[in-house]
Amino acid sequence: MDSTELRKLRLNQVAIINGLMTIIMISFFIIINKFSITFSQFFLIIGVIALFQGVFGLIKGDSTKSFIPLFEKIAIYEKQKMGKEWYKQRKVGYIWQLLLSVLMFLQSYWNRDTNDHIFQFDFGFIGILLIILLAMVNISMLLHFRKVDRSNSLTDMKGYTWKSNLVSIAVGIVFTFVIFSITIFYLMSNY
Repeated sequence: MDSTELRKLRLNQVAIINGLMTIIMISFFIIINKFSITFSQFFLIIGVIALFQGVFGLIKGDSTKSFIPLFEKIAIYEKQKMGKEWYKQRKVGYIWQLLLSVLMFLQSYWNRDTNDHIFQFDFGFIGILLIILLAMVNISMLLHFRKVDRSNSLTDMKGYTWKSNLVSIAVGIVFTFVIFSITIFYLMSNY
């Protein structure tokens, strides 16, 4: 694959992922405003979605098939560039989704008796979180693209999965601290 075709694929990939994330978040906001959803129901829905994605991904195995043809093309390219690390990275991602689903089911169970707590939010606060989330996703995609696209052999990718997971955990801890700080600041400024 030549560099201009790869660049076009990557730009389309970023555009599609950002578009899908934006559509999903807007749909989520609309649903929350139209229906009364408790915390328990919210966590249950997120848990079911994460469980479905994790199980479906593990069943799919090392197949590059995708609903979106562009993603299939990119998966074939990355599988060739990354070798065994491609499957390892996907498998670890699906296992993380299964763990997330378990946490969401536990949250749903723990919040089952709180029917009076309806899921509500402030658009300004959620907007800030959405921008931070989009920035993090885009930065992680760009770092991944850079590593994969600049690799010259399979040995360049050796250990990529565990290194990227360690970086993800560190970034997750920092992200949690930032979100916690923003939340505290936001709550204090409203009182």
